[in-house]
Amino acid sequence: MTLTLSSVVLPTFSRGLDTLTHILKAAQEHAATNGIDADATYPNARLVEDMRPLTFQVQNSTRTVLRVVHRLQGTAEDTWEDNETTFADLYARIEKAQELIKKADAKAIDERAETEVEVPFGPQTFKFTAKDSALNQGIPNFFFHLQTAYAILRAQGVPIGKRDYISSFLGI
Repeated sequence: MTLTLSSVVLPTFSRGLDTLTHILKAAQEHAATNGIDADATYPNARLVEDMRPLTFQVQNSTRTVLRVVHRLQGTAEDTWEDNETTFADLYARIEKAQELIKKADAKAIDERAETEVEVPFGPQTFKFTAKDSALNQGIPNFFFHLQTAYAILRAQGVPIGKRDYISSFLGI
């Protein structure tokens, strides 16, 4: 079996988005069981005051998917508004990212693996191969925001654990 860039990046993002959906559903179930208004409590929850809220973590996870997939394919990036405020909005955003992954051109991604791309990082822009940008910036950034979403919900008392986080990656 040949390991290709698309065979690493696309399933990793898709499974991570499955995890994100799973932990959001767990939060809603926890809220319903405990008389908590999930839409009023969790979307703006933060780990610490100067950190971005749950909505941002979902937005940035999905924005990372958007940017990386378009960068790898060499296609113009869409713009997605960051206006999600409810769980329904967050699920719709995740589904939009999943659809992007399903429609991704794996052949184009693999053919462009060694192509030089520009990656903005704060006020600077760096040049990497498409492969290096995905493996060394895109995937780590995606996981940073996925894990932060998990941590926010855990800090809010949602009873999720390692199995909730890892199961989608294992296909169980």
